[in-house]
Amino acid sequence: MSELASVSRLWQVPDGDLTALLVACEQKLRTGYAEMLAIVGEIQQRGLGKSLGFKDTAAFLTDALRISAREAKQRIDHAAATMASSSLTGVPQPPPQAATGKALTAGDINAEHVQAITATMQACPAEIPVEQREADEQILVELARQAGPEAVRKAGRRLCALWDQDTAPPADKEREQSDPLRRLDIRHRQDGSIRFSGELDAETAEMLDGLLGPLAKPHKNPETGEHDTRSPAERAGDALAEIIALAARCDELATQSGERAVMIVSVTLAELENRARQAFLDIPGISSVDGLRRLACEAKVVPAIFGNKATPLYVGDASRFATPAQRRYLAARDRGCAFPGCTRGPKWTTPHHVVAWSVDKRTDADNLVLLCARHHRAVHHTQWEVRMNGHLPEFIPPPWIHKERKPMRNLAHTTPPRYQQAA
Repeated sequence: MSELASVSRLWQVPDGDLTALLVACEQKLRTGYAEMLAIVGEIQQRGLGKSLGFKDTAAFLTDALRISAREAKQRIDHAAATMASSSLTGVPQPPPQAATGKALTAGDINAEHVQAITATMQACPAEIPVEQREADEQILVELARQAGPEAVRKAGRRLCALWDQDTAPPADKEREQSDPLRRLDIRHRQDGSIRFSGELDAETAEMLDGLLGPLAKPHKNPETGEHDTRSPAERAGDALAEIIALAARCDELATQSGERAVMIVSVTLAELENRARQAFLDIPGISSVDGLRRLACEAKVVPAIFGNKATPLYVGDASRFATPAQRRYLAARDRGCAFPGCTRGPKWTTPHHVVAWSVDKRTDADNLVLLCARHHRAVHHTQWEVRMNGHLPEFIPPPWIHKERKPMRNLAHTTPPRYQQAA
């Protein structure tokens, strides 16, 4: 805004410059928050709040800045986690989440990102080594540089599950497999309808999501062409009704045209030799080889063995639509929507032609990338571009996001390297 005399002149700014101003302003807010945390940390260390007559630093911040007690406590927590503190000798002491503080100071992440990362790291068990904690924090920070806070929170929940797997006593793991938590509370109304609530274990929840997904999609009215006016909750309710009706008509509920769930187990030669856990860590609700075997009893197992540099699956048929084999390959390669920062799984995506099918009639796997509906629209209607680098997709951001338009890959589906290589 330095080149503008006042905000009232924003209407004179060209579109490209206005978006650049927006990004620059956001970066100032982020670096400003980092400066705020540094000051809050110093006030907390000096005990300035008490010396001024307040109960503590939080009470002082609440009064001085006119913020809520909750916001004051959050800033104190963020400062303690991300900002360096001075020792008695005056030498700065590194904070527990140095990588997070560095990214915030650089303006790469915002306060919501900091909260998501801090909440995750606070839940890290004490048994996790410091080196592992730092590596896991770095994974969250890198994701925060390209995705929103919700994606970071989701990745944090996955990390917590991995930590629990590493630290839980063997007896707890066995009990988790043999006695999963499933609960359904039903209240019957006088008119015969019901209201219910409950919870499902991760494996069953994934199965339910797989059933609801296709059935709960919005559909146009075939007669009038009007868009679906149902809310997401109403569509999910109608989908559940279809599932119940189907279950009532058959002895065993199928999930894909009479075929049980398709499970893709993706391992490299090195992972096979090391007996890596990666084969089952990416399957929700599965945390042991026994659990993998149990799921395999009901699933169709599709081996996906990749060569060096993700050598793709080629199909000679010049069809515009991806074949089931290609979709399985893409699901194993992209693990969901490939757009930077997106956490949508494979079932929420559709294959997109990197080079338009109308140009060269090519539907090979190395010309396809999985995209969710939102990011499919973004690639078609915004300045985001997608291209293949070797056999892997990468995305080029608009110039107002990154001046050099540095290519990006999605980190939201990344598994920590130790879980890929551990024996």
